[in-house]
Amino acid sequence: MPDAALSLETLGQWIATIDPRAQRITWCTQALAASLPQWRAGGSLADLASGFRGLGELLAQAGESGRAEAVLTGPDGHPLSAQAATDAQGQLHLRLADLRSDQQAAARHLNDREQLLLLSRSLSVGEMASTLAHELNQPIGALTNLLRGLLIRIDRGNLDPASVRPAVQRGVEHALYAAGIITRVRDYVQHRQPKAETIALRGLVDDAISLLDWEIQRDGISVAVREGPGAQAAVVRGDRVLQQQVLVNLARNAIEAMRSVARPDRQLEILIGVDEDNATLGIADRGPGIDESAAARMFTPFFTTKPGGMGVGLHVCRSIIELQQGRLWFTPRDEGPGCTFWVSLPRATEATELAA
Repeated sequence: MPDAALSLETLGQWIATIDPRAQRITWCTQALAASLPQWRAGGSLADLASGFRGLGELLAQAGESGRAEAVLTGPDGHPLSAQAATDAQGQLHLRLADLRSDQQAAARHLNDREQLLLLSRSLSVGEMASTLAHELNQPIGALTNLLRGLLIRIDRGNLDPASVRPAVQRGVEHALYAAGIITRVRDYVQHRQPKAETIALRGLVDDAISLLDWEIQRDGISVAVREGPGAQAAVVRGDRVLQQQVLVNLARNAIEAMRSVARPDRQLEILIGVDEDNATLGIADRGPGIDESAAARMFTPFFTTKPGGMGVGLHVCRSIIELQQGRLWFTPRDEGPGCTFWVSLPRATEATELAA
């Protein structure tokens, strides 16, 4: 950033030379520009230091130890990265750089990451369209039949409250169930900031399976959830929706991997284990497995083994898990063909649960 930095040299307590580019720094605000005249050859370091909170201490530290770095506040209130060094002749070299461009770049990176996570969830829901249509069709169909039955009773003049009430109650339950599906999907895809919350792993697994219920039924897949010692009460910290996004993606990959397998052999196995520090989830399929050439690139952006796939799912999953101080990797299944994807997340300690 040649136009976002100021460099100067000193002789004793006086400014000896100043980088002429300081007079054309494009990021200068009016307040900072007003202080530039004192940054001249022959100017006093004390005058310069008075315009920057913390600069005097930085210069003193550089004089004692030979080198010092700090983030200062300039006359215009904006943060500046400061580096000061004293050479063998006792001459001081000072460099000031504006941090706003770095902060803006970090903000853009954060926004891009959030947009990628949102895109991944939206694509995931698009892939689940048939599942959602089926899930909604069941309660809506049942509710329609109940209402038709009530209309027939009205036409026949047979509206005994005692007999009608159970049917109406069932209708309410079906409507609430459909509303719950819509709410769950809306929460899954909405643009939101990641949260830090306490999450029971078994509940997270059950929710992910329920989102894929129709695909599981359609493909004739049996699901087995196996919990190791202490896993039933396993609790982690993180963002529930993002972690659910990972599980849904990994479970769907496992389902798709088994479509070439005979139906009796299609089993999705979910393993939950804990140790002293971490909780681990394993999503195992009985598909053909992953060959060596693909294994080396599985988490590479835009690499995919699926016809028509975009190759962002696993890359996004790993980013989500690493964002929450976890790990994502895969291994061949222990027995027979297939693959197991593993997710390890830090367990929620008693202290973090109390702080939540």
